[in-house]
Amino acid sequence: METRRLRTIQQPSHIERLLDALVSRANLSPKDGYQIRDPAALPPKLQTLITQATQEGRVWGCWVNSFETCLFTCEMSLARSRERGSPVLMVNRYGESGELQDAGAWTSDPEGVWRRCAD
Repeated sequence: METRRLRTIQQPSHIERLLDALVSRANLSPKDGYQIRDPAALPPKLQTLITQATQEGRVWGCWVNSFETCLFTCEMSLARSRERGSPVLMVNRYGESGELQDAGAWTSDPEGVWRRCAD
């Protein structure tokens, strides 16, 4: 992908939209979950992770249901996006107590289907 286009996509608001699309289309959120946008409504450990992610230039999104809380942080990999010709998100998933549950790279095809990248 051309660098100018990738730099535009790297804007936090655009990456937030990509993260929202990834979580919803790849069914990564808890069943019957809803999104929480106010960090103050989350447990202190997740608030700390959000602060760290923001300081590192990562975006975040959190989805909850009655039994589960999932915090996602992500950034776009410029190098991997160039290689694949489409945005590649480096995503971390945390549980309610702040433990890292999963980490990986994701990309979508032209139809908007998200797939985990093979390392």
